[in-house]
Amino acid sequence: MSLARESGLRAISITDHDTLAGVKQILNNLPKSPEFIAGVEISCSPPRGFASKGSIHLLGYGFNVYDKNLNAILEKARISREQRNPAIIEKLNRLGIPITMAQVQERFGADQAGRPHIAELMREKGYVSSFKQAFDKYLAKNMPAYVDKFRISCEKAIHAILNAGGVPVLAHPGLIGFEDDSCDIGQFIDCLAGYGLCGIEVYYTDHDEDEIRYFSMLANRKNLIATGGSDFHGTFNAGVSIGTGKNNLHVSYSVFEALKLRLDHVRAIYTDLSILEENLGYSFRDRSLLETALCHSSYLNENRENCSENNERFEFLGDAVLGLCVGHLLMKKSPLKNEGDLSKLRSALVSEPGLAEVARMIDLGRFIRLGKGEKLSRGFDKNSILSDAFEAVVAAVYLDGEFDKAFGLISDLFDEKIDKILSKGSTIDYKSALQEFAQERGAGTPVYELVHATGPDHDKTFEITLDLFDMEFRGVGKTKKAAEQNAAENALRILEKNKV
Repeated sequence: MSLARESGLRAISITDHDTLAGVKQILNNLPKSPEFIAGVEISCSPPRGFASKGSIHLLGYGFNVYDKNLNAILEKARISREQRNPAIIEKLNRLGIPITMAQVQERFGADQAGRPHIAELMREKGYVSSFKQAFDKYLAKNMPAYVDKFRISCEKAIHAILNAGGVPVLAHPGLIGFEDDSCDIGQFIDCLAGYGLCGIEVYYTDHDEDEIRYFSMLANRKNLIATGGSDFHGTFNAGVSIGTGKNNLHVSYSVFEALKLRLDHVRAIYTDLSILEENLGYSFRDRSLLETALCHSSYLNENRENCSENNERFEFLGDAVLGLCVGHLLMKKSPLKNEGDLSKLRSALVSEPGLAEVARMIDLGRFIRLGKGEKLSRGFDKNSILSDAFEAVVAAVYLDGEFDKAFGLISDLFDEKIDKILSKGSTIDYKSALQEFAQERGAGTPVYELVHATGPDHDKTFEITLDLFDMEFRGVGKTKKAAEQNAAENALRILEKNKV
């Protein structure tokens, strides 16, 4: 991300082949700029009648990175890759190129090693003169060291991306070659559009001007968005720069804006509650309970014929169920912590930002029913609405399946978060959580003021005041930072309790 920022990019996506590891790493520490959208590139087999000379690559943008079906597909591809690499190495050895899998893993790491890494190692050791030659002579399809791999069908890949709330795009169509010369790329795109394809990668570093004009025309004619990618692979693709490709590429910000608009359109359509149940890992016996949990007050005000009750009563119940279950899990995982420490940890986990984070993991925002005004203001991504709806969904599971089902759901969703917060000890950043809370409600940045410092120099106690929403909050601590954190913790607890 720092390289993208230094290059002056306003928006970026990472579309690694068949993996979300890099995307998840960025989302866990997301910077303010450049704008980032989740991405992936999936190797696919072509539809019948369009046999290709290589894989068809489909890009996915903006999907829920925790979607279980999409992750299962990518995991199958990962296992296939692990089995494929040794077979490639064995073929190279037979051809007189004595590299080993251990060398590849030592040089590049074991997680995502593939043909590009093998090709680069061959170049570094002098067995080929260039990365490209490694493919042209050994590793490309129909070459002596080529090994076929698992591919999902284009249709299944498109449906998986759509059901995950993402936008499927055909990658670099100019590189696609068909075994039958009579196959037409336009007809091929029509076929994919019939499955739900949303876009074409028009702007690509290996597309010439004529191809860009042609694919742009096809996108317009077929109501598909145009996207762009530099195909930057670091050292694996020499001469290709991030954002500009071979210095022949310019993807305007308007392309990214069009992608976001199409993403909103997809997410508004793909709202079948069976998708949410899959994300939750729970199927309702009484679906009406889930529907009530997703009914925001703004929607009820405008659609009383479709929604008999908003989710606020469910929020109340879900808050209690969450508190009990998370408290139980904390006691079980940290038997030596006292009541005060456990309370602080539970407060952080079930705080508005904490619950909103879990809600985003299950892609809850896509399914919340909102009034027109809240939709326009992107209420589906507001922490306050997400956290309230998540509490309501917990209540719906409790009412539908009783306590054991609710406890199992919360255990699955919070297990990793609890382990993470326990591994950090008591370092909970209440100040950042309060700042996010205030900004979402249009308030200014919280200002902390030292009012008292008592005790000897070696053992001072500091008292801090904090003004926010015309209310004053106080905190104490043995350092100024600790007192500020205590003031922010107190403010969050009171403000969330009063539903400010």
